[in-house]
Amino acid sequence: MAQAVDSAPELVLAHLDSLPTLPAVAVRLLQVTSLSDSDADDVIRLLRGDQSLTARILSVAASAALGVREPVTTLERAVPLIGFAGVRSIVLATSVFDCFGKRPGSAPDGAFDRVEFWKHALAVACAARRLAGASRALGSDPEDAYVAGLLHDLGKVALAAVFPKAYDRVAAQSDQCRGDIADRERAVLGADHTVAGRRLAERWRLPRELQDVIWLHHLASDALPSSVGRPGLIALVQLADTLAREHRIGYSGNHVFYATSSRLAERLGYTSQQLAAVVECLATDVAEQATLLGLDGATPQAVYVRAMTSANTELGRLNAELLATNRRLAAGARYFKAIAHFEQRLSDWADPAAVVIALADAAATALQRPRVGAFGLRENCSAVDVCWIGESADDRGHLTQAVPDDLRVWLEEARSGLDSVLVQGPPAVRALLGPALDPGDRGSLWLLPVPHRGEVAGGIAYLSEVDERARLAEEAEELRSFLASLGLAIGRANAQAAAQRLSEDLADTNRRLQQMQSELLQSRTLSMIAEMAAGAGPELNAPLTVISGRAQMLAASTKDAETRRILQTIADKAHECSGIVGELMDFARPRSPEPARVDLAELLDDVRAGCLRDMRMGPTRLRLEASSSSGRPPAMVWADREQLKTVFRELIGNAANAVAENEGTVVIRWQAALDANMVEVLVEDTGCGMMPAVQQRAFDPFFSHRKAGRGRGLGLPRAYRIVEAHGGRIWLESQQGEGTTVHVLLPRAPAAEG
Repeated sequence: MAQAVDSAPELVLAHLDSLPTLPAVAVRLLQVTSLSDSDADDVIRLLRGDQSLTARILSVAASAALGVREPVTTLERAVPLIGFAGVRSIVLATSVFDCFGKRPGSAPDGAFDRVEFWKHALAVACAARRLAGASRALGSDPEDAYVAGLLHDLGKVALAAVFPKAYDRVAAQSDQCRGDIADRERAVLGADHTVAGRRLAERWRLPRELQDVIWLHHLASDALPSSVGRPGLIALVQLADTLAREHRIGYSGNHVFYATSSRLAERLGYTSQQLAAVVECLATDVAEQATLLGLDGATPQAVYVRAMTSANTELGRLNAELLATNRRLAAGARYFKAIAHFEQRLSDWADPAAVVIALADAAATALQRPRVGAFGLRENCSAVDVCWIGESADDRGHLTQAVPDDLRVWLEEARSGLDSVLVQGPPAVRALLGPALDPGDRGSLWLLPVPHRGEVAGGIAYLSEVDERARLAEEAEELRSFLASLGLAIGRANAQAAAQRLSEDLADTNRRLQQMQSELLQSRTLSMIAEMAAGAGPELNAPLTVISGRAQMLAASTKDAETRRILQTIADKAHECSGIVGELMDFARPRSPEPARVDLAELLDDVRAGCLRDMRMGPTRLRLEASSSSGRPPAMVWADREQLKTVFRELIGNAANAVAENEGTVVIRWQAALDANMVEVLVEDTGCGMMPAVQQRAFDPFFSHRKAGRGRGLGLPRAYRIVEAHGGRIWLESQQGEGTTVHVLLPRAPAAEG
C-alpha cells in the first residue's frame, strides 16, 4: 500500500487505481435492476452465482422490517418481497463494505475509526431513506436515497485505504482543530474526499446521480452546477448527513455545520414533526443495518450509548473551551481597559518620558501588580526613561538618564529573543529597575520586553517569588497585543521628538541659508561694482587729467584774479574727482593681503589710540575689553596688519559717528569663536541704531545714511572685501534706538614653529 503522499492532486488521485473494483456480479446486478424490462428471474439467476449476496438477501427478506410471518428461504420469494431497488441497495452496501471493511496497513487505534465511519454512513443512509419516504416532493426513491447516503463519503474510506497513516493524521488534525476535514485533506494529501470519491465512483461505473452526490453533497442547493440532474437527491443527503452528525451517530471527522438540520429541512419542505420522526427511528435503523453488514455491537442501545458518550465528550470539551474563553475574555477586557486608559493619558504630542510614565500605570492595571517599573529607550539609544509606581500616589518616580553599557549589550543580544512574551529579568535590567521596585531585593525580577520594529523599545518589570510564565501563558496573545501597542506608542513618541528636532534644525538651516544667500548676493554685488569701477576708472582719469591740466595752464596765462580763482577751482575739483576715482580703483583692485601672525590685542590697542587722538573721544567712551581673564586674545590671528587696521578704523569711525549725538559709548571686545579655528571681534556702540532698511543695505557701495557730504558710502564695503579676502566673515546686528554690534570673524594664526 502506498504510504508516501504526492503533493500534486492528480498524483494523489492516481493511487486510487490500486483499490479493488466492485465484484462482477455486483456490477451486473446494478445494471439489471436499473433496466425497466428486467424481471425477477434475471436477478435471481445472477444472485445464485454469489453465495454471500444470496445470504444477505435472504436475511433481509426474513427480517421483521418486511412484516413477513413465515420464513423466507428461497430467492424466488425474497426478491419480489424486497424489490429491485432494495436488492440494488443490499448489493451495493455489501460489495462496498467488503471492499473497505478490513484493509491492511492501518493501525487499530488510529484516529480514523472505520467501524464508526460505517455507522455514520449507515445513519446517513437510513435517515435519507426515511426522509425520501416521508415526502415525495423531491422525487427520490427511498432505496436510491439509501444508497446515495451510504456512499456519500466514499472518498474518505478510499483515501484512508490508500494512505492509512496519512489519513489518520488528517483525522487527528481535524479532531484537534474541530474543523472541516476536507480542509485538512487538501492540506495533507493535496485532494479532498469529494474529489477522490467522485474519481472512484467513475472508475466503478456507478450511476451519474451517485457520482454527483458523492462530489457535491457539501454544497448548498443554490450553489449546485446547472448540469446536475438530481439536485433534490443531493439536498436530501446533505440534510441526512447533518442529522447524523448532530446526533453524534458514528464518526465523520467533520466538525463544521454550515447550516442546522432544522433550517435545511425547512428549505426542503419538511415539518418539525417529520424530522423528529426520522430522528426517533434512526438508532434502531442503524442497528439493524449494521447487523446485516456484520458490524459488531450494533444494537440500538449501543448506538444510543455511543452517541450520548460522544455528545457528552463534546459537551465537556465545549465547557472547557468556554471556561478558557471566559478567562481570555476577562484578560482581554483588562488589557483593553489598560490600553484605553493609557491612550487617554497621552496627548497627541506626548514626549517619550510622558509615554513611559503612562506605560507604567497601564502595566499595573493590566498585570494587576501593586508595584511595577518601566523603561523606554529614546531614539538611537540616546537616553533611557525610567519610571516606577507603587500602591500610593507618593510611591512613584521617574528619571531620564544615559543608557548603561551593560543594558546596551543586553539590547543587542535580546533582538533574537523577542518571541518570548515574558523572560526573567537580566542583570542589566535588574540594575536599572530592581532598586526602585524593592530596596530589599526580594523575589525574581520578571521582564516583559516591549517590541517595536523587531527591537526592544522598552520593558515592564516586576518582582515575584513564583514562576510567572505559567500564570501568563493563557493570556499570551492578549499580552503580546498589549505590549505591541505600547511599543507603537514609544515609537510614535520617539518619531515625534525626532520630527520636532528635525523641524528646529530645518528652521535653523533655513535661517543660515538665508543669511548665506544674503552674504553671497552682497559679495556678488560688491564684485560687480568693483569690476565696473575697475573698468570705468582709467576712462574717467584721462579726461579729468586733461581738465585739470588745461585749467592750470589757463590760470597761469591770465592776469585777471577772478578768472584765475575760477580756473584754480576747476583744477582743484578735477583733482578731487581724480582722488575719488583713485579711491574707487583701490576698492575695485585692493591689494592682496600679506598675512602674518598679528597680536590682535596690540593691533586693537594701536587703532584705539589713533581713534582717541583723531576723533577726540574720551577713553571712557571708547573702551577696549577682552573676554579672557588675562586680557589677552585667545590666539594670534593670521592677517595683513595694515588692512586690519583699515577695517577697524572704519568700524570704530562709524560707531563714533553713531554715538556723537547721544554721548554713548563704543566697546571693542574679542572672544573665542564657536569655530575653534576662528577668533571673533565685536565693535559695539550704544548709538542711534539702524532701521531695518538701512541695516539691509549697510554693505552696499555708495550707500550712506549720513547727512549729505559726510561720506561716500565705501567704508563698510571696503571692510567687507578685506575681511572676505582674509577668509573671514563680517556682519552686523542693530536695533533702532539701542545701538549696533558689528561681528568680525578672523582666522586664528597657526602655532609658531620652534
